[in-house]
Amino acid sequence: MGKNMLRIIQKIQEKLLNLNKKQIAIILIILAMAFLLATFAFNILTKDNVETGIWVKGNHMNDVDLDTLSKYGIKDVFLHSSAVDIYGEKNVSNWIKKANSKNIKVHLWVQCFYDKTWINPINTTTKNFNYPHFNKKINEIKKLSTIEGVGGIQLDYIRYPGNAYEYSYPNGVTASNAITKFVTMVSDELDDNLTLSITVMPEKEGIKYYGQDIHALSWYADVIIPMAYSGNYNESFPWIKETSSYFKQTAIWSNVCIGIQVYVSDVNQTPLSGKELKNHCQVALDGGSDGVALFTWELMDNWFDLNSLK
Repeated sequence: MGKNMLRIIQKIQEKLLNLNKKQIAIILIILAMAFLLATFAFNILTKDNVETGIWVKGNHMNDVDLDTLSKYGIKDVFLHSSAVDIYGEKNVSNWIKKANSKNIKVHLWVQCFYDKTWINPINTTTKNFNYPHFNKKINEIKKLSTIEGVGGIQLDYIRYPGNAYEYSYPNGVTASNAITKFVTMVSDELDDNLTLSITVMPEKEGIKYYGQDIHALSWYADVIIPMAYSGNYNESFPWIKETSSYFKQTAIWSNVCIGIQVYVSDVNQTPLSGKELKNHCQVALDGGSDGVALFTWELMDNWFDLNSLK
């Protein structure tokens, strides 16, 4: 080590020895803030994203024209996990390989707390998390994640049906803690090379009604997907943009992909025009979203080139 370097080190040591407690405390605070900022940046930069996706129900897997998806710029498909029950793992894996050959990543779409009836993430008798259901569902997810070619897992119905506020106990077991705990457990079990995305309700009071703490969930998920199905809320462009902005500001640890409804509403399933869909997608991106996903392939009649989005 050169003499000049030794002198510099000696001067730094002398400076540190001459610091008082207040100055040391300030330095420690600065270092802690720098560490948090570095952690924040690393977490964001290493998170996967969904730029242009579409949902496909399991029973329609073999009906999908992958060439059409590729042609119009779809890069991610959320395939409902029921496809595995219907067609078997081998056929699903072969289909995924075909999608991969067209540069389309396939995520298996899993329903978590709804299966013909709602499942409470909390055991109201023991006032603890519903670990038996958690473990059962996580084992299912782990098995799905090992199917060759799978690029991600999407968690759906990770919520209450609107009554989350009814479940809060003095021991810290609350609806939002239960939902977050489940997502944490799933994240811990998945390989790092798999994308974890979660669908959430597009409302600002998600904690109160659905148990969805977006800020907390963003730490564990790569992508949070608010289902901004404007027709169901009797809303249009400004609401989609505002929803996009709100979730981008709230889900600070993850990417955000806005779910776009491709038909008028659940009570009127008339497909939207390609121009309307493009406008809906564009305002979502203008609001800050990192991507858009179309719901669903079965009702997608009027395509537009998603590569043309800015």
